[in-house]
Amino acid sequence: MYLISAIGAFTGFAMVQQTLAFRLQDTLGLTGTETAQHAGLAMMASAACSLFMQMLIAQRFTGPPVQLVRWGAGLLAIGTIAISALDSWTAILSCMALIGAGLGLLLPAVAAGASLAVGPEEQGGVSGLVSACPAAGFVLGPISGGFLYQQNGPEAVWGAALILVVVFLSTLRPMRQ
Repeated sequence: MYLISAIGAFTGFAMVQQTLAFRLQDTLGLTGTETAQHAGLAMMASAACSLFMQMLIAQRFTGPPVQLVRWGAGLLAIGTIAISALDSWTAILSCMALIGAGLGLLLPAVAAGASLAVGPEEQGGVSGLVSACPAAGFVLGPISGGFLYQQNGPEAVWGAALILVVVFLSTLRPMRQ
């Protein structure tokens, strides 16, 4: 369940990231240069919040990893639903920060939870699988996000929101600690 949560989270995130510049340009009526600047700032906000959550929250958390997976998936879902519905630059920037915060909680918790869910002889293999989850998401997300954006722009982010809500709901099921 940990690995599926991570793949789903990174697929949804990659869908948002892949279509962010298009959405900014379409929604805010930006030039190419302005679009690049806004997209860069939004991604920087997302990365900064992810780093903050990893360094200051996840590292100090002493509860079961599944709790951070739930909180991370919840923040990802809320941020993606909000970014799907809101059109202002401030809202989009805030939502990207929220999405980054969710990833910052989810990924270290997935690594810890998956490691604790297997025996010592399987931990190396699980570690390899956990490190492959972002790559899997970044293979699936841009392809599906780009396709959906071509069909109907808002569908891409709503598709990501659906994936992330499913990830969140799947974390509510009991997981091995």
